[in-house]
Amino acid sequence: MDSFDEAYARYLKLLAKLDRTDDVAEKNQLFRQLTHLLCELEQNLKAVKVKQYENWSRREELAYWI
Repeated sequence: MDSFDEAYARYLKLLAKLDRTDDVAEKNQLFRQLTHLLCELEQNLKAVKVKQYENWSRREELAYWI
């Protein structure tokens, strides 16, 4: 997966294409791509939160034992 900024830039490009097109089939395809990309972004943000929590938890354990 790309970095968040790269993925978000792709999202904005797809959203702009969605606004410009009048073709229903293309709109459907772009919408599916947008929803898939949003799902990936959400999963990556959740993974970052979990990793941050784990790092915080380890620091708390170390602080307790010192």
